[in-house]
Amino acid sequence: MAYKNDRTRNRRRYKSRYRSAHSYKQKRSSSQTKAAVLVSVLTFVVIASLVVVFTFGDSIYNSLDAALSKATATDAPTEAPTKAPTAVPTQVETEPPTDPPVKQNDDFMQLLSDSSMDLEDVKVNQMLFAHVDEETLTCKMYCYQKDETGVFVPAFDPLNGYIGQEGADTMVTPYEAKTPTGLFRLEYAFGTEYNPGTAMDYTQFSGDEYWITDPNSAYYNRWMDTTDSQDWTSAQWLYEFTKSYPYAIVFNYNRDPVDHGQGCAKFIHVSYAPTNWGGIGLSHDDIIKLLGWLNPSDGPFIRIYK
Repeated sequence: MAYKNDRTRNRRRYKSRYRSAHSYKQKRSSSQTKAAVLVSVLTFVVIASLVVVFTFGDSIYNSLDAALSKATATDAPTEAPTKAPTAVPTQVETEPPTDPPVKQNDDFMQLLSDSSMDLEDVKVNQMLFAHVDEETLTCKMYCYQKDETGVFVPAFDPLNGYIGQEGADTMVTPYEAKTPTGLFRLEYAFGTEYNPGTAMDYTQFSGDEYWITDPNSAYYNRWMDTTDSQDWTSAQWLYEFTKSYPYAIVFNYNRDPVDHGQGCAKFIHVSYAPTNWGGIGLSHDDIIKLLGWLNPSDGPFIRIYK
């Protein structure tokens, strides 16, 4: 068939293929609609996914991480790891084990009880107890040494002695002949005679030593030499006490600090009767025995009690 021109030929083709131009337009419009719907759906899916990710991303991540961890733990081999973990586990601090207290003998524990002390109060290796009797103005002195096992054992038999002429008390004023009660450290020893072989710091008098008994003096209850400043009105000239102080032991009653309202010159010394200044009197032999046993490295203390 011959056509007038190409335009006519093309129109014939459309008509033969799509029946009509209107049918062609309908099919084209339908295709465009499907494409638009597909694009809209994809756009919605993308936007919804972004919204979900931004809103619930952390929760989703944690859930996935927990699930993966559980799966890993379930699938992990039971064999011990060949490589030590790099993180150091936290260690719980525990109290160090303590040794059980040493069982002391009954006599020592009874002395502690009678003198109102506890075993925890005894921090030394040499402990003396002087139990005074105010009716007879006497005392009995018990001396205990801690052995290598930590048990306090008697150093020797109890020593018999005397207390002050006016008895014993916790509070003693100047010039009172009372023996002070309490817990006191043994400081040093001195005397008119040679050192009997004691490990305590010992001084033999040369004749210039005074113990100041004037409560108004700055040197009250102190040992002074005549070469030092003299501002006292009363003192014991120690060199002349040959009967009382052939040997004497100073204990730290009212020594550091010094209270000028309390007593002074309280020593363990030689005496065969109640003492004039309120110290503790022992026989000559007993005080030598005591000096031979005392050791400053064992920190000796005396507990005087009624």
